[in-house]
Amino acid sequence: MKDVTISARIPKELSEQLSTLARALRRNRSWVIEEALRGYITSETQFLEAVDEGLRAAEDGDVVDHDTVTAIMTERRQRLPQQSDR
Repeated sequence: MKDVTISARIPKELSEQLSTLARALRRNRSWVIEEALRGYITSETQFLEAVDEGLRAAEDGDVVDHDTVTAIMTERRQRLPQQSDR
């Protein structure tokens, strides 16, 4: 795969944080940026896929009404062990 160079303007504080992280990881700034972009793109892609899945489910009528969800969550909370006061 051929690498390409991109340019972006970022706040100075973010640039300094990037440099600090790169030093701590003993990596260069480009590596940290690439890893960050990979993680961001993966996360956003998964989110968009989940939204699409939810929209398809809604179109198919495969949904649970609010009152049912509330009742299920209330029951689950009641089954949790009570936290003692510390």
